[in-house]
Amino acid sequence: MSLIKMHPIAVSIVVFIVLVIIVILIITRPHTSPLLNSKGDLCSNSIAEISSVKIGGIKQGIVIRGENIENPILLFLHGGPGFAETGLFRHFNHALEKNFIVVYWDQRGAGRSYHKTLNDQPMTIDQFVSDIRELANYLRMRFNKEKIYLVAHSWGTIIGMLAIKKYPELFYAYVGTGQCANMPEGEKISYKYTLNKAREENNEKAVTELKSIGEPVNGVYQEGLPGTDTQRKWLLRFGGAAYGRQDWNNFIKILLKTDEYSLMDRIKLLKGMNLSVKNQMVEREFLSFNLMKSVKEVNVPVYFFLGRHDYQIPSVVAEEYFKMLKAPKKELIWFEQSAHSPCFEEAEKFNRLVTEKFSADAYQK
Repeated sequence: MSLIKMHPIAVSIVVFIVLVIIVILIITRPHTSPLLNSKGDLCSNSIAEISSVKIGGIKQGIVIRGENIENPILLFLHGGPGFAETGLFRHFNHALEKNFIVVYWDQRGAGRSYHKTLNDQPMTIDQFVSDIRELANYLRMRFNKEKIYLVAHSWGTIIGMLAIKKYPELFYAYVGTGQCANMPEGEKISYKYTLNKAREENNEKAVTELKSIGEPVNGVYQEGLPGTDTQRKWLLRFGGAAYGRQDWNNFIKILLKTDEYSLMDRIKLLKGMNLSVKNQMVEREFLSFNLMKSVKEVNVPVYFFLGRHDYQIPSVVAEEYFKMLKAPKKELIWFEQSAHSPCFEEAEKFNRLVTEKFSADAYQK
């Protein structure tokens, strides 16, 4: 039925709905704000752009920001798999844009790099490492840099460590936070910590649910990811994921409100969170991965920024990994008011130390 033949009230409703959709699309149009100096003027040699680059055969979303394009490049590797953290990095770590060209990358299948065609395609850790190489080379060529810096969080630390081992010629230095090490051992420690906390607080519901899923074997619970979800729910409740927090609601709001995402990008963000689960990548590779066996030595300076209270990817295991890891330079720094995400939980300290440690390393522009 055409609009002309429709009842006037129906026409008004349709017009109203269309206008609402248009307004929503306009309001959520992706944009990234220009970089301004202390006087409010545009930094003359700055960059602030949203773009897509073809990496590994598919278009992947990046945001590039920096006050001076002569500065070195810093690439963020977010957690997950599939959990694009561009909004969180932009909110908590934008201070790094003063001294670096900061690249916020939504990895394959995450956020703006989500494509429905990936639902039926297997994803592997090697594939992500190859994507890092391609992106690093693209950035080096575009900005005429010899190497770049890496900052990795959680899952990103696995592919980050593999990348600096395999392609050391591409990187000046590496910071790992929420650092993975021996995932199967870490999952056991995480489970025991959560169960002990439940008992200490006499939380019978938590004890019952945790005992029902049993201790994980090779990083995976008997019932699979539903067991991991149950354990993570109570881990968050007992402060082992975010220090002093019992929920991630504020972080999720920040993620969804980022200016760099359109309405469709926000939908992709949510879809991407489930993609690695659908591909069984979490169970097949991530939760059973052991960097202590795969990466025992690297030829790149390494810094571990660890949350003292991290029991999601237990920092006590990362500390053991740090002790055995061979590198031309390495340093471990503790964040006493953080659990799994010092980059967000103690952002000011994190940003300052990243700048100090990377600035201390010689690099060529």
